[in-house]
Amino acid sequence: MVNDAAHQILSFAKAHQVDTIVFEYLRQMTMPKGFRGAKRLRFKLHYWRKIAIQNKVEEMAHFEGMRISRVLANGTSMYAYDGSGKVERTPRKDLCTFQSGKEYHADLNASYNIGARFFIRAILKPLSEMRELGIQAKVPVSLVRTEQTLATLISLNQVISASADFSVSAVS
Repeated sequence: MVNDAAHQILSFAKAHQVDTIVFEYLRQMTMPKGFRGAKRLRFKLHYWRKIAIQNKVEEMAHFEGMRISRVLANGTSMYAYDGSGKVERTPRKDLCTFQSGKEYHADLNASYNIGARFFIRAILKPLSEMRELGIQAKVPVSLVRTEQTLATLISLNQVISASADFSVSAVS
């Protein structure tokens, strides 16, 4: 199962000419309350398989010349990608309802937020501290990593492009 999943992920990445594969950082997960016996064992085995798949993909991706990045997992499926706030999950956990009333697939919502966190980090990391603080003052949501969504990335991009236009016009 691990090898099959890793090969499928890598073949998808190659087909779409991906440079970086982004995963959630799954540090030691805590056991939810009420897990006993076989249910506890199933949870542990499921967690170990996730880590094994990520490690196998990382090994194969490095061989192919691709990079791997991991982003903070907290809140990726808890917040709506459109920036409307926390979502309500159905009992089956497959759908989520945004505060605006829109229903969306929970995993797709989380994947938008995972990708956005990767790009937010890539944008902010090379900036000087003064420039980063100036941008974060205009987009305060970018300060809290667990609340970063696709809407945060869009706002951040607008602020950066507006400040780049201002600096170019001020020099001219």
